[in-house]
This record gives sequence, structure tokens and C-alpha cells, in this order.
Amino acid sequence: MKASILSFLLVAFCTIYSSNLVMGQEMERPPTKPIVKGQVIDEQEKAIPGATVIVKGTTVGTVSDINGFFSLDLSKFNEDQILVISYINRSQEEVKVELNKIPKDFGQIQLKQSAKND
Repeated sequence: MKASILSFLLVAFCTIYSSNLVMGQEMERPPTKPIVKGQVIDEQEKAIPGATVIVKGTTVGTVSDINGFFSLDLSKFNEDQILVISYINRSQEEVKVELNKIPKDFGQIQLKQSAKND
């Protein structure tokens, strides 16, 4: 009885394992979506909710969430792009996105207080 259970388990394992192989090679993972993400913060490293993140020269973009995080799908583009990150009374930052190196996490992007015009 134990031998038949072990045989069954061995056959099941081999069947599952071999289904993941194609002609002796592991199957490739499906391509990932070209996503860029990051967090917008201020000088005190506090999140900036509502910061805009736009692909330069387009209307494609998003807004950072309550914790300053953003995520943007760039699958519509075939060439490297520039992201423009901005917020009211803050400096504007531009970051280059190399499409051959995404998904990409930019980590924290700091927007500094703009100089006041008196």
C-alpha cells in the first residue's frame, strides 16, 4: 500500500514538473507590464498626496495617493520617456524612463518648496 502511494506521488510530481519544461528548458515567464512607480515626498520626507506624474508632452499620467505613492503603466510607448512630477508651490522634477529597464521603482522623489516671489 505504501509503495503504491509513493509511486503515485512520484508519478504526479514528475508529471507536474515535466509540464513546466519545454524540450528540456524551463518555460519563459510572460512579459511584465512596463510599470514605473515611486513615492513623492517633501524636504522632511513626508508624503505629498495629489502630486501629478505626467509623461512629458502627453496627457498620460497619474496622481500620487494619500501616502505619496504612484504607479504608471507605460505600455503605450515604444521609446524612452521623461516623467514630470509636480505639485502646487513645489519644484518640478523630471526623471528619464528607459523602457528597456522597466518595471522600475524610482523610490522617493523629493519636491522642494518653491522660492516665494515677493
